[in-house]
Amino acid sequence: MATYNSGGANVVRSHNFISSQELHKPHIQSKLVQRFNETLTGFLDLAGAKAATDSIEYSRFEKNRVMPKIKATNGGAGAAGAAVAFTVHADAKTDFGSYSPYDTGVTATTKGMPVRLYDVVQIRPAAGTLASAGNYITGLVTAVTNNTAFTVTPLNSADAIPSIAAAQEIIIIGNMNGEGTGFQKSLSTKVTKYTENLQILKSKYEVTGTEKLQALWIDMPAGDRKAFLPGEADGYMTMLKLVDTTCLVGEAVSNTANISELFVDGTLETDAPISGTNGVITQALDGGNTLNYASLTGVTLADLYDYNTVIDKESADKTNMLNLGIDLDQQLDRELGDRVSNGAISYGVFNFDAEKAIALNFNKVRLGAYTYEKRCLDAMNDPQVLGADGFGYSYEGLMLPMGMSKVAGGSEAGAMIPTLRKRFLANKGVSREMEVNYFEGLSQSDSGLDKDEVRYLSHVGVELQAKNKSGYWKRA
Repeated sequence: MATYNSGGANVVRSHNFISSQELHKPHIQSKLVQRFNETLTGFLDLAGAKAATDSIEYSRFEKNRVMPKIKATNGGAGAAGAAVAFTVHADAKTDFGSYSPYDTGVTATTKGMPVRLYDVVQIRPAAGTLASAGNYITGLVTAVTNNTAFTVTPLNSADAIPSIAAAQEIIIIGNMNGEGTGFQKSLSTKVTKYTENLQILKSKYEVTGTEKLQALWIDMPAGDRKAFLPGEADGYMTMLKLVDTTCLVGEAVSNTANISELFVDGTLETDAPISGTNGVITQALDGGNTLNYASLTGVTLADLYDYNTVIDKESADKTNMLNLGIDLDQQLDRELGDRVSNGAISYGVFNFDAEKAIALNFNKVRLGAYTYEKRCLDAMNDPQVLGADGFGYSYEGLMLPMGMSKVAGGSEAGAMIPTLRKRFLANKGVSREMEVNYFEGLSQSDSGLDKDEVRYLSHVGVELQAKNKSGYWKRA
């Protein structure tokens, strides 16, 4: 017997009733809306500023300053024209170990000093006297004792060497030698070794075998996209974000007892050595020139002029790139805009039948001998990463030289390389800059797991050459 069906009903055919449940085809926008800017910077890849390394640890040597400078105290002021003995401060002494390069167990007991017999030096005047040309005491080093002390005699018989109780810097301006005399001790410039480690980053995207074949409401881009798993582009972008953020603010592992050893002894992992890499901001804070500005006033022109003086002493590039968080970027626009006098806009020149835009932003700042190209760095404002609530990166800025650095030694000796570059592990024709591997569980797993995976691995680090020429700006 047929099942009862009521058939037609006395209701108006409208979207509120029958037809909406069965017949109306919903209109769904076929284009996927990208709500957010999903890329951080690609700040090194875009510039090609990267280099392979065949070791998980990479080092560089940077020359120290070639000109010697003294730091010393004395036992009290001298009379006019009188010699005064000085004691060299520990900061001015350079340690040396055994003269044999193979005898590494010898404690460094030999001390080298910057001062030599017959050096001509300049000493600051006594407190209360303005340190300016004509007021300095110029003297001759007339004795050097056991790499610990030296004696200075004023060249001008009217000059008196002041008392220096707290260690003070004394500059060497030359030397003075008699006719027919020999040479004094030689000078050697040391180098400083900087070492960084590569860091392994991993991420993966996973989809079931069923889901990868499902029809979607949206049209996927044409071309190679058909070979991608649904959502794979997002997985890849997530991995790029992890790499970029690590290259910005990563930090090496120094907590060996509570982290490194636990990856070896079976607590966290077994026989899995781990290392972290210092990001460019981390490196700039350790050896760069930090500008600490007042939170209340923001960066002022006075701060910038003072900063010029600081970086000039470090032989900084005359043109530098400022990579700024949004709040610091806009604050600088306001500070510079406030300095425009006599009105920045002349309304008489406007033709009001056309749209006009008033530019209140500054992309380049020239102060004294230095030029700062500025740009807003998206990575510092991304609310999912450095721009998260309570983080202060949007008020900070990374200053990088726009020039190149010359390599003094090693396999790249003589080459001009970018001041900042990404390093990645590569050797024997294989690169781990960004490895992408596909895993099909149905055919490749022992259990026939019906899942597909895309696995990403990156073994990377970042290298900031000549850190003394870079800088970081932040609130005090």
